[in-house]
Amino acid sequence: MTDRKSRLQQELSIIPLGWTIAAAIGFVAVQMLFWFVIPRFGGSDLPPKPWLDLIGVAGATLMAASLLLTGYVYADAKRRGMNALLWTLLVLLVPKPIGFIAYFMLRRPLLSSCPKCGGTVAADYAYCANCGFSLTPCCGGCGRAIRRDFVCCPYCGRSIATAPLAQT
Repeated sequence: MTDRKSRLQQELSIIPLGWTIAAAIGFVAVQMLFWFVIPRFGGSDLPPKPWLDLIGVAGATLMAASLLLTGYVYADAKRRGMNALLWTLLVLLVPKPIGFIAYFMLRRPLLSSCPKCGGTVAADYAYCANCGFSLTPCCGGCGRAIRRDFVCCPYCGRSIATAPLAQT
């Protein structure tokens, strides 16, 4: 077998250990609630034991998944250069599906590193903020950004072979 992780495993591996432990504790706590507390103090109008166990497992799984997803939002927001504490509070305080949907719709793209200095840069940056390195090739004739696979500049018409790419 190979040691390569799937994309899902890579994404789940960013969840901090503390959130994983909290999810495990939450799972066990909800199970204990449905196994011991509710049957003892719930009265006589409880559903049958198998249904109560099923509801307990479903509730515990939902609790653990919610905590793991909150931990993922915290780590992912930090990784994307966003305010991790603010987004974590948002998904905790806003009703669950709305907070998570808002995060996943509004999150920034992943940051990458500058090939020259190694500083963090966003996907839409044309130049590195640390060293000024041009992250996208520019036409040597007009100086506008072009794609690497262009044969000629679409703005001034110069051939890329005769006008070398400007890399500052």
